[in-house]
Amino acid sequence: MIREKVPEDRLFYLSDDLYRPSRRNFFVRLNEAVGDWKTLCAPLRSAFCQDRNGRPVDPVVYFKIFLVGYLENIVFDTDLAERIADSLSIREFLGYGPCEPTPDHSSIGRVRAKFADCGSLVEVFDSVVALCARQGLVGGEQTAVDSTLLPANASLSSLECVKTKMSVRDHLKKAREAGAKPSVSNSEFRSTSDPDARIAKKGTTCPRGMYHKATTVVDSKSQVILAAHVCTADVNDATAALPALEHAQKVLESNSLKLSVVVADSGYDECNFHAFVEDLGALPITNYKNTSSQKPEGFTKESFTYDAERDVYICPNGAVLTPGKPTENDTRYQSRPKDCAGCPLRAHCLGPKADKRSISRHRNENARLRNIERCHTDEGRAALKNRKIVAEPPYAHMKCHGGLSRVSCTGTGNADVKAKMAGLAWNLLKLLKKLSMDLYGLPFCHDSNLKMAFSRWTRPSRSLFCNVLQ
Repeated sequence: MIREKVPEDRLFYLSDDLYRPSRRNFFVRLNEAVGDWKTLCAPLRSAFCQDRNGRPVDPVVYFKIFLVGYLENIVFDTDLAERIADSLSIREFLGYGPCEPTPDHSSIGRVRAKFADCGSLVEVFDSVVALCARQGLVGGEQTAVDSTLLPANASLSSLECVKTKMSVRDHLKKAREAGAKPSVSNSEFRSTSDPDARIAKKGTTCPRGMYHKATTVVDSKSQVILAAHVCTADVNDATAALPALEHAQKVLESNSLKLSVVVADSGYDECNFHAFVEDLGALPITNYKNTSSQKPEGFTKESFTYDAERDVYICPNGAVLTPGKPTENDTRYQSRPKDCAGCPLRAHCLGPKADKRSISRHRNENARLRNIERCHTDEGRAALKNRKIVAEPPYAHMKCHGGLSRVSCTGTGNADVKAKMAGLAWNLLKLLKKLSMDLYGLPFCHDSNLKMAFSRWTRPSRSLFCNVLQ
């Protein structure tokens, strides 16, 4: 005979009858790993009190709430408010009793905006990196920089022309009626729901959408994120990485470490990027792009020899290309038309209507050439091969399991808070994994063969952490 479960209806409950999380609970172990949350979140008090006195809102509570969102893979504030209200272990982690009301979604969104305005979350981020550095998780010998597009809380249908205030639908309809080719660009249109969102496209197969761009700098020793920065999606990767790299250098220096080698993909193959990294005292190693000519068998820029002493280029036939007036970023070198008129290699060098050859040289061209030389060394090849292992797993986790699959708020500032909190959660998971492995006397590594050795102690409250903790 099957006994049916009947809900127990009691008027009073003893406190001992309520569930209390054990020491194996994920949030209990996180409390033990961090220790002094009040000191860690002290910079956030400026979001509520300019003189950092008084207590209108406890920043520790809301910092933990945001942290729960990324640890539990919760994107929207309404779902986050419901989750912290119905979990006894999270209530104890936040310091709330079983009958005490927890913050609602509107309070969570309002506090996030204050965090974005005060800019003090960077100090908390640096403190978490310092905790990881004290455990030996940060080395600084090699770092990897990478960027990704975060879906914004806006759609293409919300675009509006900046000049005419015409919606994108009306603009396209008017262009078709006039017989013109319809086009939509970031210079002409802005979203009415999120003005900071930009039109972008991920790869060649995905359709266009509205995005923000996030950039992270990851230490290669244990994949700890040293810096996270969000900008608009229309900024190229090399430019978007500059503030993140500068922040990473300051974080390493504050922990008595040095930024040594910066590895990136071909999207960062720009002369200014290489020069900026060298000015920071580090060596850039990026995949480089081969320049090509419009003619299938034409001479490329690499076919010409640069004479640094004379500051001229020499073509394969021996003609000299002299520099013109330099601009802000580059100088254009041109040959004389009479030198190209009777050249036997003219068909391989010039177009059908051109009478002379011109080559542009960037003012930081030497920095890029030094990077190309490093790419052909054994150390450079090894660093580029290791780049994907270092830079891409944090993004894969944060997007699939870390609550960063999309930006549910508006504005670049709020998106920056989300990216930094996701990076904080990733670093705390790395810290917790290190402490758990130290408990069993096991070496820290990225291999999953040690899963069974410490899975019982490191089992989180939900299965979303398994790919990092195990």
